Amino acid sequence: MISKKTSLLLGLILFLSSSAFGQKKSESPTSAKPKKILFIGNSYTGGIRKTVIALIKSSPHSNTQTTFINPGGKTLAFHLAEKETVDKIKSGEFDFVVLQDQSQTPALFPDRFKKAAGGLDKIIDASGAQTVFYQTWGRRDGDKQNKTLFPTYDSMQKALSKSYASTAKTCNATLAPVGDIWSILRKKNPDLGKDLYAKDGSHPSKKGAYLAACVFYATFFKEDPRKLTFTGGLADSEANLIRELSFSHSKK
Repeated sequence: MISKKTSLLLGLILFLSSSAFGQKKSESPTSAKPKKILFIGNSYTGGIRKTVIALIKSSPHSNTQTTFINPGGKTLAFHLAEKETVDKIKSGEFDFVVLQDQSQTPALFPDRFKKAAGGLDKIIDASGAQTVFYQTWGRRDGDKQNKTLFPTYDSMQKALSKSYASTAKTCNATLAPVGDIWSILRKKNPDLGKDLYAKDGSHPSKKGAYLAACVFYATFFKEDPRKLTFTGGLADSEANLIRELSFSHSKK
């Protein structure tokens, strides 16, 4: 026969166990700091790869693992149809999966972009990861291949920002506002803003890659990149400005 004292003790143990279980179940799977991140895109993703890895390695989250799938010129529609990409997502190994479309597609073909992004987002959701959209930037001097539509940087950036923000909202995903912060920096410091580009006026330079890396750090870890010592080889004044803007404009 169980004594009254023993019954009370068992009841207390069961209560504490159920409370702990309930707390664990209610936690968001992305409330913890990410340990594994998958980047999917093309050369705009490849162009920031080394800097993203180096910045994270210099941080308190140096054990975070990053994986990149970034064949040049590919779209999200390509990745959605690519078995290797889909299987990698389905492996269920990642906390965040970052999506970046071909640099012109979200502006030129927003419906096409949204459809491919939505297809990948469903696969990501099913894997238990969270989707992050890598919002890119307009060409330095506008889209020379589509001068009528986007004759200037501002016109192209506006279309890209709108398309990425809308799609992220539809997918209930996170937006890494690299393009928006790129735009803010161009206005705040035009000389440094132009230096964000490689010679082709499209891809990221070392400084552009550093900006993207800082934005991703703030987005992933919700922490201030100004606390890091890594400058990506930039002058302290340039690195400090980029880190300040990256954090202040990445916060929700």
